[in-house]
Amino acid sequence: MAIGDSRSGARGHVDARDDRPSATICARRIALMAQWATTVLDLDDAQSYAYELTRAAASGDAGLLSRIREDFRAAGIDVMDEVLQDRMVALLRSAATELRRSE
Repeated sequence: MAIGDSRSGARGHVDARDDRPSATICARRIALMAQWATTVLDLDDAQSYAYELTRAAASGDAGLLSRIREDFRAAGIDVMDEVLQDRMVALLRSAATELRRSE
């Protein structure tokens, strides 16, 4: 399954007023991805890693996926792109839910 298949539909449901998720939701997703990845990678500073992921995400989800994939491989952790993509979608939904609850 390609990144754009069901995942683009899932993102469309995040914010019905706009086809793309808001910057706030994306920023929260990156923070959640950093928390998850730092746990798996056994890193100490999720905040610094979130900053690095934010820089990688400047080129879009592909950049974010590429950075995380590279970090996992460098740590000797074999993970399929589909697993990372699914995690990204799930955390995007979580971020959107958190934002709606805080409004």
